[in-house]
Amino acid sequence: MSSQNDYMYVQYLPRVFQQKSGESDEHYFLGRFLRAFEAMLSGTTETAGESAGIEALLDELHHYFDPELAPSQFLPWLAGWVGLQLAEGVEYDGEQDNQERTLAPMQILPLAEARSTVNRKLLGSIVQLYKKRGTLDGLAEYLQVYAGEEAAIQIHNYEEPVRCGIAQRVGINTMVGAAEPSYFSVHIILPAYSRSLLQRKVRNLQEVIRKEKPFYTNSILNIEVPQMCLGVYGRVGMETLLGGMTEQ
Repeated sequence: MSSQNDYMYVQYLPRVFQQKSGESDEHYFLGRFLRAFEAMLSGTTETAGESAGIEALLDELHHYFDPELAPSQFLPWLAGWVGLQLAEGVEYDGEQDNQERTLAPMQILPLAEARSTVNRKLLGSIVQLYKKRGTLDGLAEYLQVYAGEEAAIQIHNYEEPVRCGIAQRVGINTMVGAAEPSYFSVHIILPAYSRSLLQRKVRNLQEVIRKEKPFYTNSILNIEVPQMCLGVYGRVGMETLLGGMTEQ
């Protein structure tokens, strides 16, 4: 036999409709009837595997529109709102998001704590990036999201055929001879601990440049994988890489 406390909604009814002393659940129809609504609205029943109720979903509704708190299953739909196609892979989704999408529970609540992945960062900044579309600054910010915070990105717009001086490297930030019309180069110092990771990142960076640069421009992408060095640009794990790259 259940007590009156087992039925939350019954306690709001007049006393005449509440469960009488000694009355079993089987004979207390009104309690069992209201329990169905209780499960749907409040999600507070003792049924194993019960999902959250509508009230809980509405209370957390605003979190579904926050890229850092939205459930991983909700991200592709949220990306569709801003015309964005998310990149696939653990390095962009993160292990937790990938695992949650595989499990695919019936009902997903927003995250209890903010989560940061490449795709979530891109979702959070894409509207502002759209305002800078067609500019070198906007392209640099877009590339930074995909390359990672540890990467150093430089974009050089060639206005003169020859430049000589401090820290000028032919083919990187200067060139000999006339450039193609509206030509620029992108140079990225990209720490990558495996060749496969490097290849995936380069493919995505090339695709970003292809999509985001103005159609009339010509460009080249230079990738530099750092090695161990001391002095200028000597932050291990950012401009420098200790131990070299693995083949996996």
